[in-house]
Amino acid sequence: MRLFYTTPDFVYKGRICADLPFLCNDDMTFMPVANDYLLWVCLENASTASPATWKSYAETLFDYFSWLSTNGFAWDALPIKGPQGEEISNLAMYRNWSMDLIHPSSGKPRVAPSTLRRRMTQIMAFYRWALQRKRIPALPWETTLSRVLRLRLPPSMYRHTHAGEVVYRDITRPRVPKKPIPFLHLEQCRALMQACRSETLKLMTALMLQTGLRNEECRTFPRQYIFDPVGQPRDKRFAVELSPSDMAIKGSKPRRIYLSWWLMKSLFDYLNFGQGARRAKRYRQTQGEKSPFVFLNQAGAPWSEKGLNNAYRKLWAAEGDGSPRLDFRVTPHQLRHTFATLELYAESQNNNLATALAWVRDRLGHSSIQTTTVYVHCLDLMGESDLNLYQREIDALLEGRHNESS
Repeated sequence: MRLFYTTPDFVYKGRICADLPFLCNDDMTFMPVANDYLLWVCLENASTASPATWKSYAETLFDYFSWLSTNGFAWDALPIKGPQGEEISNLAMYRNWSMDLIHPSSGKPRVAPSTLRRRMTQIMAFYRWALQRKRIPALPWETTLSRVLRLRLPPSMYRHTHAGEVVYRDITRPRVPKKPIPFLHLEQCRALMQACRSETLKLMTALMLQTGLRNEECRTFPRQYIFDPVGQPRDKRFAVELSPSDMAIKGSKPRRIYLSWWLMKSLFDYLNFGQGARRAKRYRQTQGEKSPFVFLNQAGAPWSEKGLNNAYRKLWAAEGDGSPRLDFRVTPHQLRHTFATLELYAESQNNNLATALAWVRDRLGHSSIQTTTVYVHCLDLMGESDLNLYQREIDALLEGRHNESS
């Protein structure tokens, strides 16, 4: 089984469609049903219009169809259930096989429960699509009836009288144990900023900590949003309107973020006098045009997702005989969790919880406030001094760096 992506030369119904995934068998023959579904995911379904989402679905189907091919199983085979006997579905066996995969060096599972559940959800979405188009007569998994009570915000005083909703739930996807959302405490934020020896990585860290930007949003943050704030009050937070026409945004959903005076000044100096100016020069020399991004890597090229993840990994993962600079793990998404927790606390000091949640939801770009409610539980895990000093501490670190370079 092989996974490929289209180039800008691929045109579908008069439109250039690059980066569309498609699967081929080992003999390079086309996989019709899988590729019909991937085309629908990429070009028909507006809720899966992100190239990152295409990649996720494609890699899941690649893994599943590769497993089917290796074992000689048909994707549309239905398990025998009833008086004739009992057969376990291919989907359940794929789950069991995935759970049995172990790293030989660490002895830990290769596939995390959350990752496996996501893959199973995506495979089930494929089968539901196939059922709607009558390519299969039934879904190849079992369901049970459950009664659930939907969370309402703000909570109703009559919530105990709500009858709940009866829904069908599959029994195939693995349960994922709830884990506390990973975020950084103030001391860890301080240690992280000081461990970032590169001016670029330090400013990317500050930007994600102060705005909650995602990995790809930080990597494609436009230089056109940056200006010299000199002459403005230093306690001011500048509103920045994020647009999908300027940068990569999940779901192409515009939103507003706020940058502190010190962060805006640091970014302006970085682009005009610091490491950013030197990297932008390399980009211009190789590409023949001005870089649209604030941040570029050492080669003067746009950052990749893997490249940024590895930049943080090098801070906490020991390499060779050297000791790591940090004694805790950190990822770009962890910085987003940290911002969300602290922003929720700050807003909840002056507004009710529902209003504070709505504010944070809009800053993060969540489609549903239900997603944002997970940060309510983080407030109890963070010290009050951390919550009060967080934004000022990040600004203080930027102010110190600015004074040293002046």
